Amino acid sequence: MWAARRISTPHVGKAEVAKARMRTAAGIIARNGASSVLTTQVIGGYGAGSMHMYTYIESMGHGGQVATNLMTDPAWAALMADREASPSADVVGPDVGRLIAGAPEPGNHAMMVREYVMPRENLQAAAAMVPDLQKLTSSQNVNTTMWAPVIAAEMNRVAVVYSATDLIALGKGVDGVGMSDEFQAMVTEAAKLGTLSRAWNMVAFQ
Repeated sequence: MWAARRISTPHVGKAEVAKARMRTAAGIIARNGASSVLTTQVIGGYGAGSMHMYTYIESMGHGGQVATNLMTDPAWAALMADREASPSADVVGPDVGRLIAGAPEPGNHAMMVREYVMPRENLQAAAAMVPDLQKLTSSQNVNTTMWAPVIAAEMNRVAVVYSATDLIALGKGVDGVGMSDEFQAMVTEAAKLGTLSRAWNMVAFQ
């Protein structure tokens, strides 16, 4: 699985306009062949207040087809023209990443993302840790995945995503796992592979 991420940082007083446009964009992208589209609001940590849109695709070829479809879609052209004529946010992306461990849980709507600066040669060792980490977090109803950049401004990173049905479930899961001896041992091992750089919480919206 692959994902393209667009980040929208609303201008002051234009948050609702920016969110409405992101909803419109998500619908257009979905109609043009994406496997699924997720829109989120960052509520704390790095980029708080921004919004993310994740377009999920099965391969780079699939992503190329979706992008090609968008280029000839009048609704997409109209949305881009509207954004240019009256900006409501600073939009960055898409960046493209690939899933390297775990499997997303579509029913989860709250996420905590921890991003590490990591040499590319350490990715395989980091991905090998995820099955044991998933066993630990799943006991607290939290799902774990790991993603690596493919087309991005910063290629020396890896993101670990912890997700749950909602913020309450995510918070309880973090409480149940975060300070356990098993998790702290994994954190120590992970620190040998890369450096924790930034983290944020986000919730999905429709």
